[in-house]
Amino acid sequence: MRSLNRMLLTMLVLSLITFISYLLSDEIIFSLVILSFSMVFFFGFREYGTANYSFRVAHLYVGSILFSIAAGYVLLAYLISFSNLIIGDEVYKLSLADAILFITGIYSVINVIYIKKTALRTDVGIQKNEKGSCCS
Repeated sequence: MRSLNRMLLTMLVLSLITFISYLLSDEIIFSLVILSFSMVFFFGFREYGTANYSFRVAHLYVGSILFSIAAGYVLLAYLISFSNLIIGDEVYKLSLADAILFITGIYSVINVIYIKKTALRTDVGIQKNEKGSCCS
């Protein structure tokens, strides 16, 4: 697997840039939500002990899913705003913070797919019975 610390650091930096960009665009509540999602990556660095690798993978996986959901939320809000044309309102305009969140969300989806393929796959060395189960 690629360097887990590098992946965590990349996501932490991207999430903090996203937080700052939403903070500068005066969306305080959503920036606090993004900050709380960023803390998942920060606390991933603080994992020590014998199981720290699996805990760091879990932090990266959960944080990436949270950012994917946030990016999907903004994208869905943008797409639904096109229905405002029917009633004569204007369409939601994407900001720079939204674009940064989309970039973070795309990288998050890539992380989720990569982690699912490498870190969360089943062990091929486990003996299975005729039902396909490992246990009787």
